[in-house]
Amino acid sequence: MSDKRRIKVLQNMGIVTLVLVSLYYVNTLFSHQIDIFLGAVNSILLPFGIALFLSYLLAPLINLLKNKLKIKNMLLNVIIVFVVLIIIVSLFLYFVGITIYQQAVSFIESDWDNIKIWVETYIEGNTFLQDAANQIGQYITFENASPLIFNVVNVARSIGSITVVIVLIPVFLFFLLKEKETIFNGILSIIPDKYDNHAYNLGIRANTVIQKYFNGRFLSMFIMSILLTIMFWIFGFSFERSLFFGFTLGFLDIIPYIGGFIGMLLPILFSFTVQADLLMGEWTFVGLIVTNLILQGFQGNILQPYIMGKEVNLHPLLVLTSFIFFGTLFGITGIILAIPITGIIKTSAEYFRENKKNTDPSKKDKPEDGGNNEPPKIKEPVKVSPKKTQTKREVLTKRIKNLATKNA
Repeated sequence: MSDKRRIKVLQNMGIVTLVLVSLYYVNTLFSHQIDIFLGAVNSILLPFGIALFLSYLLAPLINLLKNKLKIKNMLLNVIIVFVVLIIIVSLFLYFVGITIYQQAVSFIESDWDNIKIWVETYIEGNTFLQDAANQIGQYITFENASPLIFNVVNVARSIGSITVVIVLIPVFLFFLLKEKETIFNGILSIIPDKYDNHAYNLGIRANTVIQKYFNGRFLSMFIMSILLTIMFWIFGFSFERSLFFGFTLGFLDIIPYIGGFIGMLLPILFSFTVQADLLMGEWTFVGLIVTNLILQGFQGNILQPYIMGKEVNLHPLLVLTSFIFFGTLFGITGIILAIPITGIIKTSAEYFRENKKNTDPSKKDKPEDGGNNEPPKIKEPVKVSPKKTQTKREVLTKRIKNLATKNA
Protein backbone atom coordinates (compact mmCIF):
# COMPACT_ATOMS: atom_id res chain seq x y z
CA MET A 1 0.00 0.00 0.00
CA SER A 2 1.41 3.37 -1.02
CA ASP A 3 1.84 6.23 1.45
CA LYS A 4 -0.83 8.29 -0.27
CA ARG A 5 -3.29 5.39 -0.08
CA ARG A 6 -2.43 4.76 3.57
CA ILE A 7 -2.96 8.42 4.46
CA LYS A 8 -6.35 8.44 2.70
CA VAL A 9 -7.48 5.31 4.57
CA LEU A 10 -6.39 6.79 7.91
CA GLN A 11 -8.23 10.03 7.13
CA ASN A 12 -11.43 8.13 6.35
CA MET A 13 -11.12 6.06 9.53
CA GLY A 14 -10.56 9.26 11.53
CA ILE A 15 -13.66 10.88 10.02
CA VAL A 16 -15.81 7.81 10.77
CA THR A 17 -14.49 7.62 14.33
CA LEU A 18 -15.13 11.34 14.88
CA VAL A 19 -18.70 11.01 13.57
CA LEU A 20 -19.43 8.00 15.82
CA VAL A 21 -18.02 9.75 18.90
CA SER A 22 -20.03 12.89 18.08
CA LEU A 23 -23.22 10.85 17.70
CA TYR A 24 -22.53 9.14 21.04
CA TYR A 25 -22.12 12.43 22.91
CA VAL A 26 -25.12 13.99 21.15
CA ASN A 27 -27.25 11.00 22.17
CA THR A 28 -25.91 11.20 25.74
CA LEU A 29 -26.53 14.94 26.12
CA PHE A 30 -29.85 15.19 24.27
CA SER A 31 -31.34 11.70 24.70
CA HIS A 32 -34.67 13.01 26.01
CA GLN A 33 -35.05 15.52 23.19
CA ILE A 34 -34.11 12.84 20.63
CA ASP A 35 -36.75 10.48 22.04
CA ILE A 36 -39.38 13.19 21.73
CA PHE A 37 -38.29 13.96 18.17
CA LEU A 38 -38.32 10.27 17.14
CA GLY A 39 -41.74 9.86 18.73
CA ALA A 40 -43.07 12.79 16.71
CA VAL A 41 -41.51 11.39 13.52
CA ASN A 42 -43.01 7.94 14.16
CA SER A 43 -46.44 9.43 14.76
CA ILE A 44 -46.29 10.79 11.20
CA LEU A 45 -44.44 7.95 9.49
CA LEU A 46 -46.78 5.22 10.79
CA PRO A 47 -49.98 6.48 9.13
CA PHE A 48 -47.95 7.54 6.09
CA GLY A 49 -46.47 4.05 5.77
CA ILE A 50 -49.89 2.39 6.01
CA ALA A 51 -51.31 4.87 3.47
CA LEU A 52 -48.34 4.21 1.16
CA PHE A 53 -48.97 0.46 1.37
CA LEU A 54 -52.67 0.94 0.56
CA SER A 55 -51.86 3.34 -2.30
CA TYR A 56 -49.74 0.67 -3.98
CA LEU A 57 -52.54 -1.87 -3.58
CA LEU A 58 -55.06 0.55 -5.09
CA ALA A 59 -52.80 1.84 -7.89
CA PRO A 60 -54.01 -0.78 -10.44
CA LEU A 61 -57.62 0.33 -9.87
CA ILE A 62 -56.64 3.99 -10.39
CA ASN A 63 -54.87 3.06 -13.64
CA LEU A 64 -57.92 1.09 -14.78
CA LEU A 65 -60.24 4.05 -14.22
CA LYS A 66 -57.83 6.55 -15.74
CA ASN A 67 -56.50 4.70 -18.79
CA LYS A 68 -59.04 2.01 -19.64
CA LEU A 69 -62.29 3.71 -18.69
CA LYS A 70 -60.90 7.13 -19.73
CA ILE A 71 -61.97 8.94 -16.54
CA LYS A 72 -59.49 11.83 -16.49
CA ASN A 73 -60.80 13.58 -13.37
CA MET A 74 -58.46 12.35 -10.62
CA LEU A 75 -60.75 13.55 -7.85
CA LEU A 76 -63.58 11.42 -9.24
CA ASN A 77 -61.22 8.44 -9.60
CA VAL A 78 -60.08 8.73 -5.99
CA ILE A 79 -63.68 8.99 -4.75
CA ILE A 80 -64.63 5.86 -6.71
CA VAL A 81 -61.61 4.00 -5.29
CA PHE A 82 -62.52 5.03 -1.73
CA VAL A 83 -66.10 3.83 -2.22
CA VAL A 84 -64.92 0.49 -3.65
CA LEU A 85 -62.40 0.11 -0.79
CA ILE A 86 -65.05 0.76 1.86
CA ILE A 87 -67.43 -1.76 0.25
CA ILE A 88 -64.76 -4.48 -0.01
CA VAL A 89 -63.53 -3.97 3.55
CA SER A 90 -67.09 -3.94 4.91
CA LEU A 91 -68.00 -7.17 3.09
CA PHE A 92 -64.80 -8.87 4.25
CA LEU A 93 -65.36 -7.84 7.87
CA TYR A 94 -68.99 -8.93 7.76
CA PHE A 95 -68.48 -12.37 6.22
CA VAL A 96 -64.94 -13.23 7.31
CA GLY A 97 -63.63 -10.72 9.84
CA ILE A 98 -66.32 -11.33 12.46
CA THR A 99 -65.78 -15.11 12.26
CA ILE A 100 -62.01 -14.72 12.63
CA TYR A 101 -62.47 -12.39 15.61
CA GLN A 102 -64.91 -14.75 17.34
CA GLN A 103 -62.63 -17.72 16.78
CA ALA A 104 -59.64 -15.77 18.09
CA VAL A 105 -61.51 -14.91 21.29
CA SER A 106 -62.69 -18.52 21.67
CA PHE A 107 -59.17 -19.83 21.08
CA ILE A 108 -57.68 -17.56 23.75
CA GLU A 109 -60.41 -18.15 26.32
CA SER A 110 -60.84 -21.94 26.06
CA ASP A 111 -58.49 -23.71 23.64
CA TRP A 112 -55.32 -22.07 24.93
CA ASP A 113 -55.92 -23.53 28.40
CA ASN A 114 -56.37 -26.99 26.86
CA ILE A 115 -53.09 -26.59 24.96
CA LYS A 116 -51.25 -25.60 28.16
CA ILE A 117 -52.69 -28.63 29.97
CA TRP A 118 -51.59 -30.94 27.15
CA VAL A 119 -48.07 -29.44 27.07
CA GLU A 120 -47.70 -29.72 30.87
CA THR A 121 -48.92 -33.33 30.81
CA TYR A 122 -46.54 -34.22 27.99
CA ILE A 123 -43.58 -32.60 29.75
CA GLU A 124 -44.35 -34.34 33.04
CA GLY A 125 -44.10 -37.71 31.30
CA ASN A 126 -40.63 -36.92 29.93
CA THR A 127 -37.77 -36.40 32.39
CA PHE A 128 -35.48 -34.72 29.86
CA LEU A 129 -38.11 -32.20 28.78
CA GLN A 130 -39.06 -31.52 32.41
CA ASP A 131 -35.46 -30.69 33.34
CA ALA A 132 -35.11 -28.47 30.26
CA ALA A 133 -38.36 -26.65 31.10
CA ASN A 134 -37.20 -26.06 34.68
CA GLN A 135 -33.88 -24.63 33.50
CA ILE A 136 -35.57 -22.34 30.98
CA GLY A 137 -38.07 -21.25 33.65
CA GLN A 138 -35.22 -20.01 35.85
CA TYR A 139 -34.24 -17.46 33.22
CA ILE A 140 -37.72 -16.40 32.13
CA THR A 141 -38.87 -14.34 35.10
CA PHE A 142 -40.73 -11.07 35.41
CA GLU A 143 -37.49 -9.29 36.23
CA ASN A 144 -35.94 -10.52 32.97
CA ALA A 145 -39.05 -9.91 30.92
CA SER A 146 -39.87 -6.46 32.35
CA PRO A 147 -37.30 -4.56 30.23
CA LEU A 148 -38.82 -6.06 27.09
CA ILE A 149 -42.32 -5.20 28.30
CA PHE A 150 -41.32 -1.62 29.03
CA ASN A 151 -39.60 -1.34 25.63
CA VAL A 152 -42.81 -2.47 23.96
CA VAL A 153 -44.70 0.15 25.95
CA ASN A 154 -42.22 2.83 24.85
CA VAL A 155 -42.62 1.77 21.22
CA ALA A 156 -46.40 1.90 21.59
CA ARG A 157 -46.18 5.38 23.08
CA SER A 158 -43.91 6.60 20.28
CA ILE A 159 -46.53 5.62 17.72
CA GLY A 160 -48.85 8.33 18.96
CA SER A 161 -52.56 8.40 19.53
CA ILE A 162 -54.60 5.71 17.77
CA THR A 163 -57.21 8.31 16.92
CA VAL A 164 -54.65 10.49 15.16
CA VAL A 165 -53.37 7.51 13.17
CA ILE A 166 -56.87 6.51 12.08
CA VAL A 167 -57.61 10.07 10.96
CA LEU A 168 -54.30 10.59 9.14
CA ILE A 169 -54.37 7.34 7.14
CA PRO A 170 -57.26 8.32 4.81
CA VAL A 171 -55.87 11.86 4.51
CA PHE A 172 -52.43 10.63 3.40
CA LEU A 173 -54.03 7.99 1.19
CA PHE A 174 -56.20 10.61 -0.55
CA PHE A 175 -53.24 12.81 -1.48
CA LEU A 176 -50.98 9.87 -2.42
CA LEU A 177 -53.62 8.68 -4.89
CA LYS A 178 -54.63 12.08 -6.22
CA GLU A 179 -51.31 13.95 -6.24
CA LYS A 180 -48.83 11.12 -6.88
CA GLU A 181 -47.47 12.67 -10.08
CA THR A 182 -47.27 16.11 -8.47
CA ILE A 183 -45.35 14.73 -5.48
CA PHE A 184 -42.92 12.89 -7.76
CA ASN A 185 -42.42 16.00 -9.90
CA GLY A 186 -41.82 18.09 -6.79
CA ILE A 187 -39.08 15.72 -5.61
CA LEU A 188 -37.43 15.71 -9.05
CA SER A 189 -37.62 19.49 -9.39
CA ILE A 190 -35.25 20.08 -6.45
CA ILE A 191 -32.61 17.71 -7.85
CA PRO A 192 -29.80 19.29 -9.90
CA ASP A 193 -30.25 19.02 -13.65
CA LYS A 194 -27.16 16.84 -14.18
CA TYR A 195 -28.67 14.16 -11.92
CA ASP A 196 -32.21 14.57 -13.23
CA ASN A 197 -32.19 11.58 -15.59
CA HIS A 198 -30.70 9.28 -12.94
CA ALA A 199 -33.27 10.37 -10.35
CA TYR A 200 -36.12 9.87 -12.80
CA ASN A 201 -35.01 6.34 -13.79
CA LEU A 202 -34.38 5.36 -10.17
CA GLY A 203 -37.80 6.65 -9.12
CA ILE A 204 -39.58 4.74 -11.88
CA ARG A 205 -37.67 1.52 -11.17
CA ALA A 206 -38.19 1.71 -7.41
CA ASN A 207 -41.89 2.46 -7.86
CA THR A 208 -42.28 -0.55 -10.19
CA VAL A 209 -40.48 -2.95 -7.84
CA ILE A 210 -42.34 -1.80 -4.72
CA GLN A 211 -45.75 -1.79 -6.43
CA LYS A 212 -45.30 -5.26 -7.93
CA TYR A 213 -43.99 -6.64 -4.64
CA PHE A 214 -46.86 -5.25 -2.55
CA ASN A 215 -49.55 -6.22 -5.05
CA GLY A 216 -48.04 -9.64 -5.69
CA ARG A 217 -47.42 -10.34 -2.02
CA PHE A 218 -50.94 -9.30 -1.02
CA LEU A 219 -52.54 -11.42 -3.75
CA SER A 220 -50.27 -14.33 -2.88
CA MET A 221 -51.18 -14.03 0.82
CA PHE A 222 -54.89 -14.01 -0.01
CA ILE A 223 -54.62 -17.10 -2.25
CA MET A 224 -52.52 -18.91 0.36
CA SER A 225 -55.05 -18.03 3.07
CA ILE A 226 -57.81 -19.70 1.03
CA LEU A 227 -55.65 -22.77 0.28
CA LEU A 228 -54.63 -23.10 3.94
CA THR A 229 -58.25 -22.76 5.05
CA ILE A 230 -59.19 -25.63 2.71
CA MET A 231 -56.24 -27.66 4.05
CA PHE A 232 -57.34 -27.31 7.68
CA TRP A 233 -60.96 -28.09 6.76
CA ILE A 234 -59.93 -31.29 4.91
CA PHE A 235 -57.93 -32.46 7.94
CA GLY A 236 -61.06 -32.28 10.09
CA PHE A 237 -61.00 -28.81 11.67
CA SER A 238 -64.34 -27.00 11.84
CA PHE A 239 -64.96 -24.47 9.06
CA GLU A 240 -64.81 -21.52 11.47
CA ARG A 241 -61.58 -22.73 13.07
CA SER A 242 -60.12 -23.50 9.63
CA LEU A 243 -60.92 -19.94 8.57
CA PHE A 244 -59.19 -18.56 11.65
CA PHE A 245 -56.04 -20.66 11.27
CA GLY A 246 -55.91 -20.26 7.48
CA PHE A 247 -56.09 -16.45 7.40
CA THR A 248 -53.82 -16.10 10.44
CA LEU A 249 -51.15 -18.22 8.76
CA GLY A 250 -51.68 -16.42 5.44
CA PHE A 251 -51.27 -13.01 7.10
CA LEU A 252 -48.14 -14.04 9.01
CA ASP A 253 -46.65 -15.32 5.76
CA ILE A 254 -45.64 -11.72 4.96
CA ILE A 255 -42.69 -12.38 7.32
CA PRO A 256 -40.52 -14.93 5.47
CA TYR A 257 -39.54 -18.14 7.29
CA ILE A 258 -40.50 -16.98 10.80
CA GLY A 259 -44.11 -16.07 9.97
CA GLY A 260 -44.91 -19.51 8.55
CA PHE A 261 -43.32 -21.26 11.54
CA ILE A 262 -45.25 -19.21 14.10
CA GLY A 263 -48.47 -19.57 12.12
CA MET A 264 -48.23 -23.39 11.97
CA LEU A 265 -47.31 -23.74 15.63
CA LEU A 266 -50.80 -22.87 16.92
CA PRO A 267 -52.84 -25.29 14.75
CA ILE A 268 -50.33 -28.09 15.41
CA LEU A 269 -50.62 -27.61 19.17
CA PHE A 270 -54.39 -27.36 18.85
CA SER A 271 -54.51 -30.64 16.87
CA PHE A 272 -53.06 -32.50 19.87
CA THR A 273 -56.07 -31.49 22.00
CA VAL A 274 -58.72 -32.66 19.47
CA GLN A 275 -57.03 -35.71 17.96
CA ALA A 276 -60.18 -37.84 17.99
CA ASP A 277 -62.06 -35.44 15.70
CA LEU A 278 -59.33 -35.05 13.06
CA LEU A 279 -58.70 -36.99 9.85
CA MET A 280 -55.38 -38.60 10.80
CA GLY A 281 -55.87 -38.71 14.57
CA GLU A 282 -52.66 -38.30 16.52
CA TRP A 283 -50.65 -38.11 13.27
CA THR A 284 -52.54 -35.07 11.98
CA PHE A 285 -49.61 -32.80 12.82
CA VAL A 286 -47.44 -34.72 10.34
CA GLY A 287 -50.02 -34.24 7.59
CA LEU A 288 -50.26 -30.51 8.41
CA ILE A 289 -46.50 -30.04 8.24
CA VAL A 290 -46.08 -31.95 4.96
CA THR A 291 -49.04 -30.27 3.26
CA ASN A 292 -47.90 -26.84 4.42
CA LEU A 293 -44.40 -27.46 3.04
CA ILE A 294 -45.93 -28.42 -0.32
CA LEU A 295 -48.04 -25.26 -0.36
CA GLN A 296 -45.03 -23.13 0.60
CA GLY A 297 -43.04 -24.66 -2.26
CA PHE A 298 -45.92 -23.96 -4.65
CA GLN A 299 -46.05 -20.36 -3.46
CA GLY A 300 -42.31 -19.71 -3.67
CA ASN A 301 -41.58 -21.46 -6.97
CA ILE A 302 -44.77 -21.01 -9.01
CA LEU A 303 -47.27 -18.55 -7.52
CA GLN A 304 -45.06 -15.60 -6.54
CA PRO A 305 -42.78 -15.64 -9.64
CA TYR A 306 -45.88 -15.74 -11.86
CA ILE A 307 -47.62 -12.86 -10.02
CA MET A 308 -44.66 -10.59 -9.27
CA GLY A 309 -42.42 -11.21 -12.25
CA LYS A 310 -38.67 -11.66 -12.33
CA GLU A 311 -37.86 -7.95 -12.05
CA VAL A 312 -38.96 -7.78 -8.39
CA ASN A 313 -36.56 -10.50 -7.17
CA LEU A 314 -36.56 -9.52 -3.48
CA HIS A 315 -35.09 -12.57 -1.78
CA PRO A 316 -37.01 -13.74 1.33
CA LEU A 317 -33.84 -13.55 3.42
CA LEU A 318 -33.36 -9.92 2.33
CA VAL A 319 -36.98 -9.16 3.26
CA LEU A 320 -36.60 -10.82 6.67
CA THR A 321 -33.35 -8.94 7.34
CA SER A 322 -34.96 -5.64 6.39
CA PHE A 323 -37.90 -6.33 8.72
CA ILE A 324 -35.56 -7.03 11.64
CA PHE A 325 -33.17 -4.13 10.92
CA PHE A 326 -35.70 -1.35 10.26
CA GLY A 327 -38.08 -2.74 12.89
CA THR A 328 -35.30 -2.46 15.47
CA LEU A 329 -34.53 1.11 14.39
CA PHE A 330 -38.06 2.51 14.04
CA GLY A 331 -40.42 -0.06 15.64
CA ILE A 332 -43.70 -0.79 13.86
CA THR A 333 -43.09 2.11 11.47
CA GLY A 334 -39.82 0.52 10.37
CA ILE A 335 -41.54 -2.81 9.70
CA ILE A 336 -44.14 -1.12 7.49
CA LEU A 337 -41.54 0.93 5.55
CA ALA A 338 -38.93 -1.86 5.38
CA ILE A 339 -39.97 -3.09 1.92
CA PRO A 340 -40.09 0.38 0.24
CA ILE A 341 -36.68 1.31 1.68
CA THR A 342 -35.18 -2.04 0.70
CA GLY A 343 -36.67 -1.77 -2.79
CA ILE A 344 -35.14 1.69 -3.27
CA ILE A 345 -31.71 0.51 -2.07
CA LYS A 346 -31.82 -2.61 -4.26
CA THR A 347 -32.90 -0.81 -7.44
CA SER A 348 -30.33 1.96 -6.85
CA ALA A 349 -27.51 -0.59 -6.53
CA GLU A 350 -28.66 -2.42 -9.68
CA TYR A 351 -29.05 0.83 -11.64
CA PHE A 352 -25.57 2.14 -10.85
CA ARG A 353 -24.04 -1.28 -11.51
CA GLU A 354 -25.71 -1.37 -14.94
CA ASN A 355 -24.45 2.14 -15.69
CA LYS A 356 -20.94 1.13 -14.70
CA LYS A 357 -21.05 -1.90 -17.02
CA ASN A 358 -22.44 0.11 -19.93
CA THR A 359 -19.70 2.75 -19.60
CA ASP A 360 -16.63 1.85 -21.66
CA PRO A 361 -13.83 4.32 -20.93
CA SER A 362 -11.65 2.92 -23.74
CA LYS A 363 -14.00 4.40 -26.32
CA LYS A 364 -13.31 7.92 -25.12
CA ASP A 365 -9.66 7.86 -26.23
CA LYS A 366 -10.31 6.02 -29.51
CA PRO A 367 -10.42 8.36 -32.55
CA GLU A 368 -13.60 8.21 -34.55
CA ASP A 369 -11.81 8.19 -37.93
CA GLY A 370 -10.21 4.75 -37.38
CA GLY A 371 -6.72 6.13 -36.59
CA ASN A 372 -6.41 8.49 -39.57
CA ASN A 373 -4.27 11.51 -38.71
CA GLU A 374 -6.05 13.82 -41.08
CA PRO A 375 -8.00 16.57 -39.34
CA PRO A 376 -11.75 15.90 -39.23
CA LYS A 377 -13.93 17.71 -41.69
CA ILE A 378 -15.91 20.60 -40.31
CA LYS A 379 -19.60 20.09 -40.85
CA GLU A 380 -21.82 22.92 -41.84
CA PRO A 381 -24.08 24.06 -39.01
CA VAL A 382 -27.61 22.78 -39.36
CA LYS A 383 -30.31 25.35 -39.18
CA VAL A 384 -32.93 24.43 -36.65
CA SER A 385 -36.26 26.12 -36.52
CA PRO A 386 -36.98 27.62 -33.11
CA LYS A 387 -39.25 25.51 -30.92
CA LYS A 388 -41.17 26.33 -27.86
CA THR A 389 -39.04 25.54 -24.80
CA GLN A 390 -40.53 23.40 -22.05
CA THR A 391 -39.90 23.75 -18.38
CA LYS A 392 -38.42 20.93 -16.38
CA ARG A 393 -41.73 20.27 -14.64
CA GLU A 394 -43.60 20.01 -17.97
CA VAL A 395 -41.07 17.54 -19.35
CA LEU A 396 -41.22 15.36 -16.22
CA THR A 397 -45.00 15.41 -16.16
CA LYS A 398 -45.16 14.32 -19.81
CA ARG A 399 -42.70 11.48 -19.24
CA ILE A 400 -44.58 10.19 -16.18
CA LYS A 401 -47.94 10.30 -17.99
CA ASN A 402 -46.53 8.44 -20.97
CA LEU A 403 -45.05 5.78 -18.68
CA ALA A 404 -48.32 5.37 -16.77
CA THR A 405 -50.17 4.89 -20.09
CA LYS A 406 -47.69 2.20 -21.22
CA ASN A 407 -47.89 0.32 -17.89
CA ALA A 408 -51.67 0.34 -17.99
